[in-house]
Amino acid sequence: MDVSDSPEMRGARRLAFASGRLRIVLELFGAALCGWAYAGIFEEVSISFLAWFGLLPLLMYALYRPVKYLIAYAYIWSYAWSLTSFFWLREIMWFIPFVLCLLLAVFPTLWALSVPFLFRNLLIPAEVRLEGADAVRSFRKFNPFLEIAFCLALAAWWSILEWTKSWLFTGLPWNYLAASQWKTLSVIQICEYTGVYGVSFLIVTVNAALGLFLKKLLAPSKERAYVRPYALIFACALLLFAMTAGASLLKHRRSEFTDTVAFQAGIVQPNLSQRRQANAEKAAEALEVCTSLSRALFQDGKVKPDVVIWPETAVPCSYNAASEFSGRYRAELFSLLLKHQVPFVIGSIYLERNALDPEKIDVYNSALLLKPGHGVADFYSKEHIVPFGEYVPYSETFPWLARAAGMGRNLTRGKRFNSLELSPEVRAGVSICYEDVYAYVSRNHARNGANVLLVITNDAWYPTSFEPAQHFANAVFRTLETRLPMIRCGNLDYSAVILPNGRIAAALAEQNGRPDPSWRGRASATLSVPVPRNPEPTFYTRYGDVFIGLCGMLFLLALAGAALNWKLEKSLLSAARTGEGAAEGDSSRM
Repeated sequence: MDVSDSPEMRGARRLAFASGRLRIVLELFGAALCGWAYAGIFEEVSISFLAWFGLLPLLMYALYRPVKYLIAYAYIWSYAWSLTSFFWLREIMWFIPFVLCLLLAVFPTLWALSVPFLFRNLLIPAEVRLEGADAVRSFRKFNPFLEIAFCLALAAWWSILEWTKSWLFTGLPWNYLAASQWKTLSVIQICEYTGVYGVSFLIVTVNAALGLFLKKLLAPSKERAYVRPYALIFACALLLFAMTAGASLLKHRRSEFTDTVAFQAGIVQPNLSQRRQANAEKAAEALEVCTSLSRALFQDGKVKPDVVIWPETAVPCSYNAASEFSGRYRAELFSLLLKHQVPFVIGSIYLERNALDPEKIDVYNSALLLKPGHGVADFYSKEHIVPFGEYVPYSETFPWLARAAGMGRNLTRGKRFNSLELSPEVRAGVSICYEDVYAYVSRNHARNGANVLLVITNDAWYPTSFEPAQHFANAVFRTLETRLPMIRCGNLDYSAVILPNGRIAAALAEQNGRPDPSWRGRASATLSVPVPRNPEPTFYTRYGDVFIGLCGMLFLLALAGAALNWKLEKSLLSAARTGEGAAEGDSSRM
């Protein structure tokens, strides 16, 4: 009787198969759990210190599992991380985060897939790899310089992937790793030179160095020699250098606050529900709330504002439409302008006749600067409009797309990054809605002469989620990149003044004696803004994403080194096989 076909052996094989499947399921569940937990680095959970070691599960799996299993593990981790971070999108339509994160999960997965190739071919000599899997597993005498190169290459690749995400398919530069550190001022000051990507680079370098140190500790070896954490020492030194430089920049930037204009910004936070397609009653209520809050700014005993700011499309009606309500809208504002002699900046839908086709009306999401005696003195129209929210891509070529996925309108993209002159010495570069998470928008405003950033936004689409908090955290980095203060006017919350060093200087409410931008409610207040008269353009403002170019060069060099080592292994293997073949031929002739 064949023992291999006995009931006992068949039962053992079924048990082994079942236990193997159970192990895979548990590992995939663990991957999802780790990805879900790592999303806690973002607002409002905000466990920021987790960012510095929370990538370890993904990294260690990449170091220990074959690529065919790694793809599934990495994608599950990435999908759980992305879905948790972007789950607030469910407030528009429940399925959006589930579909969008199918794409977003690709980016961390691509990062994880680079880990085993770089580790094996950059750190393990070809001679050791030829000795077999056991020799590779037990090897831990890595070249210190190659250890550091491995960690820096992984950090560079992550930064490149974040940058790619900022423009691919119109881009979504939201919840980069750097966003977890928005409150750690000493760490984020380097954004003046590197942009937001420099902070993400630091985070991944520390994670990679920790993972490499653990790999060396866990390597099966008969030696009891001390494991030298070269890469970890380097990563800690790099972080310490960045923090020391950040502290120096903080001190330097404080000294620059002396040559400023004491500008008073009147912020109106109406706390209105989302009412893009509101009826006449809802529109009238919005107008009444905004005008009454504006009047409250001019009560006796209060500091008179230099400008009054309303959030994005607070009143759900075009300012210059030929409707009865639009006429009332304009009349109310003319009355305020005439009485108080103070300019207003309001977010509104604005209509213009198309220059090429007079029969066509272009519809813009705009910030209108209204001045006494001038009406609309100037305006800025949103340049980065929201796909499937404010327009449907390719809908002019494929009209069925607008019918299937549109939201009832196609807005026109703004044509210029012009500043609004709020006073003779204050020039505001405006970002509307989520434009404040796009570095290029604020950078273009700074390059065009703005000396203060102004954000008007309406997060009423997301009244019960973390979106407003995450939006604010991502926006703070624009002040660091341009070294310009930011005035932020939100509909629901997060109306505040942010200094060029990223510190919150003022908000509509306080908590424990500090400004609390997260306060949600209906209010208006005049906040003081120190606006620099003639700010010096930062390195990032002048040159943009040079740091990403350096990351690209670093990663390509590491890839080239790994590829050469891989080629050397193949050459040695081929030579060994040729030698064995020759030896066998000689023995057969004897």
